[in-house]
Amino acid sequence: MLGKLIKYEWKSTCRMGLLMLGSMVLVTLLGWMAFQTPMWQGFNTGKYSFGWLDIFSLLTLLMYVVLLAGTNLCVTIYIGVHFYQTMYTDQGYLTHTLPVTKQQILGSKLLVSGLWLMLITIAMYLSAAFLGFTMLYSFAPDFTAAELLKDVADAVGFFMSRMRVELGLDVVHWLWALLVALILGPFSQAAILFGAISMGQLFSKHRVLMSVLCYIGILVVNSILNSLLRSIQTVLDLGSYMNFGLDMGILLEVVMGVGLYIVSYYVINRKLNLE
Repeated sequence: MLGKLIKYEWKSTCRMGLLMLGSMVLVTLLGWMAFQTPMWQGFNTGKYSFGWLDIFSLLTLLMYVVLLAGTNLCVTIYIGVHFYQTMYTDQGYLTHTLPVTKQQILGSKLLVSGLWLMLITIAMYLSAAFLGFTMLYSFAPDFTAAELLKDVADAVGFFMSRMRVELGLDVVHWLWALLVALILGPFSQAAILFGAISMGQLFSKHRVLMSVLCYIGILVVNSILNSLLRSIQTVLDLGSYMNFGLDMGILLEVVMGVGLYIVSYYVINRKLNLE
């Protein structure tokens, strides 16, 4: 039955998720267009110029940054609104009358929402990487793609080696930690969002507003705890600052995600009060 719930949840969110991914493609296209003006070509030829097309280029790059951040924010808002509507409003009556357990309902929503957040995150990374490569190619159009990739790989390798020497960064450990963050992070973020919305339902009035305030409060607490852990690491010298900070950040987010998942389950199972 969990598989059917996941399939239904995927279908109900698929249109908006694909729209977000499509918008990411359009945003990336805008970023690519920004590097096709004479100003960027002048960095290679030495013949600098600045005209209306270059003003358009800079405005387009600014629009790219805003839209990229906006897409990530929009998908988070959509997931939160969808969860609220299907769990705590009139639509929730249908959801909670299904012949399944509360844990299956909550689990299906968490899996699908986390997957969409992961896909959007990967799309953002790919977009930024593509735009960075486009910028480099505009500086050196005579280079082939393979040559540019080799130079970028050499530069990244040199940077990582300096980070290892200067800050004690374990590159392999760092890359594995980033992979874990990419896999677990979106699901933790979804669980935190669901937990904040569920906490808001414990109030008798202004539940939407209280959900938003709970979410902001959770993010503030997470930031404070991260800063506190980094301060303790600095004082006690608990290994590499970057490795420790990344590990603790991932662990803290996962722990908070698990805790707020439990909060959501408790509210749905024991304190459910549909509007």
